[in-house]
Amino acid sequence: MRIDEQEQVIPPPREPVFNGFPLIVLLLSGAIIAVSLADLMGGGGIRDYLWNLCVVAYDPDTTYVGRPLGDVGPLFLHVFLHGSVFHLFMNMAMMVAFGPAIAKAFGEDVRGAAAFIVFFFACAGAGALAEIGWAMLQQDPIFALGASSSLSGFFAAAGWMMGGLRGALRLSLPWLVINLVIAVAGPDLVQSLLGMRLAWAAHIGGLVAGFVLFPVMIKIMRPGIRLLD
Repeated sequence: MRIDEQEQVIPPPREPVFNGFPLIVLLLSGAIIAVSLADLMGGGGIRDYLWNLCVVAYDPDTTYVGRPLGDVGPLFLHVFLHGSVFHLFMNMAMMVAFGPAIAKAFGEDVRGAAAFIVFFFACAGAGALAEIGWAMLQQDPIFALGASSSLSGFFAAAGWMMGGLRGALRLSLPWLVINLVIAVAGPDLVQSLLGMRLAWAAHIGGLVAGFVLFPVMIKIMRPGIRLLD
């Protein structure tokens, strides 16, 4: 992390992963793990409720009714569910890799923790809207879940911290290209290779949101700090 504040550069901390691990990252990760495992290991009634509550869904031939939080809740709550333990593990690995530095960039007080949550769920919402928008354009049914919509925004945020705009582009472009390749190859082919369907549009939506929102939110939260080029 390279931040210039009052003509001082704060070097990236050299410490074990869990030293000084921000509480907000632990709490959010714990909530995601708990809800995901409740879904994966719970009975049919629990799964039905959680899917109605959280899963992003679109079907041109279906009107969804009886969802506890309607169609808005899943735009943000889909991050709490995962299709498998492997899916959950991969996303939590990304949370551990990127989450602490991003949380610390916003500040380690309550205000900073709130900003981290806003950033995380804003990327989730952007990803869900992108996935729904593509499905509506193609008139294809979709079901999407998982925290990778939010975590895609972390790629851009980490890049901003590592090297300003050039750093953000350096980390964001490979992830963008990978998801465009998935889009061209087709999700069904990717599912046959990896055993799970990847919501490439949600990844791109979250990535774009992170790319745009992170420097804006840093400017608002910590106006004395500028991200280095």
